[in-house]
Amino acid sequence: MIVLDTNSLLTILLMFLRVFSFVFMVPLFGTFFLPAFVRPYLSVAIAFSLFLFLDIKPLEINSALQFTGLALQEVLFGFLAGFFLRLLFDTVFVAGEVIAVNTGLGFLMMFLPQQPQTTVLAGFSTLIASTLFLSLGGAEAVYIGLAQSFKSTPIGSFELFSLNGKVFLMLFYKSFSMGVKIALPVLIAAMLTNIILAVINRFIPQINVFMVGLPLQVMVGLTVLMLSIPVIGLVLISYMREYMMNFLRFVGAG
Repeated sequence: MIVLDTNSLLTILLMFLRVFSFVFMVPLFGTFFLPAFVRPYLSVAIAFSLFLFLDIKPLEINSALQFTGLALQEVLFGFLAGFFLRLLFDTVFVAGEVIAVNTGLGFLMMFLPQQPQTTVLAGFSTLIASTLFLSLGGAEAVYIGLAQSFKSTPIGSFELFSLNGKVFLMLFYKSFSMGVKIALPVLIAAMLTNIILAVINRFIPQINVFMVGLPLQVMVGLTVLMLSIPVIGLVLISYMREYMMNFLRFVGAG
């Protein structure tokens, strides 16, 4: 029989704050595709299951000031862990944005006023990345990582100054550069298309390249993207596996 006293409830609340700040940062749960009420309920379920699964001993909390300090530590740890994992999805998001802007697909935003200020291809890329992430067992790895984080970094033991800021800078740089590399085939095709159109406009000025260029860029960009999707998928799978190992090491599960 489970008895939940005041200290147990406060401990579960602290676990909830860590899990909720993590869930809030990860695009897999925090995007506009999911209703807002899903995240709190999901965080409560995860926190309560971790409390029972890990058999965590309730903390002795004697004052509101002590609880506030612990709560800030848990929110900060969950935020940084979620930010670490968010950079994985931002890689694909950057690739989708770059492809959409350079192929003319960014104009589709005008036909979806209810969508946030992101291109349709960027949102679609995020969904594809989420599907790959789930198919590779990412959800299970995240749950195990959160569980191990409460063992490697117990509640109230996180210290911000113990982190190396260069790690996040390198992750941000690698995320952005990897997104550009994924979009590189489409970028090269778009650049060659613009060069060809410029040459045609130079030798045949009667042709209105502005009327011909946009449909041609969209057609060439989509064709190259469809042909390169198998290679992009293999690259993303390898990148996600390596990144998940780094994430597990970051939260103390590696």
